[in-house]
Amino acid sequence: REVERLRVQENGKFVALTTPLTSTSWDGDARSTTAKTKIDLSAVFGVPAGVKAVLMLVNLRDSASASTYSYMYLAPNDTANNGLIFSADNGKNDGLVPVTAIVPCNVDGDIYYQTVASGIDTMDVTLHIWGYWL
Repeated sequence: REVERLRVQENGKFVALTTPLTSTSWDGDARSTTAKTKIDLSAVFGVPAGVKAVLMLVNLRDSASASTYSYMYLAPNDTANNGLIFSADNGKNDGLVPVTAIVPCNVDGDIYYQTVASGIDTMDVTLHIWGYWL
């Protein structure tokens, strides 16, 4: 009820979190190159449905990032090679690359991801949500 009240009365309000929303699906699991795939933020992270955007910490680490350009897209759409791009390249293999960004959501409050890894299960991805816009 509280989320619905806030959505109606305080549309556009940013909700800052003191503890990030996390998911066992996005806690450093190794990933391969993946076509655009939806992340249901309500089901996976517990974000209220219909949010406009999320404040997200993206941590990437790829085992061959020194020699291969590895990256991830996050977007409100399922269009290939479109959205905010996050690079796993920091000049060394397995080097952690953390980036914080505002990621826009689709009308349902979900986002899409696409990964381009250096190989099979070589890119470790951690996502934390530190806030969202109603």
